[in-house]
Amino acid sequence: MSTDQQQPKRSAAEIEADLRRTREELTRTVDEISDRLDPRRQAHAAADKGRAFVEDVRAGEPRAVQIAGGALAAIAGLVGIAILRRSR
Repeated sequence: MSTDQQQPKRSAAEIEADLRRTREELTRTVDEISDRLDPRRQAHAAADKGRAFVEDVRAGEPRAVQIAGGALAAIAGLVGIAILRRSR
């Protein structure tokens, strides 16, 4: 693809400055990705969410109470099915 307009020539210093900025940007991106994928960090985030959910249930937050009730009902149903299968 050729263009009618020529891009201005860049000096070696400008190119080096662009490379330095790009490297720094790439380093920040890789660091951010590795933080997001860190298992320890994910475990802490999950624990924080779990604690927040329990606090919501204790506070009587309607949506949290419904979710907890549904989960308990599902567990009770699975236990009931397991007991019925064993008794046969």
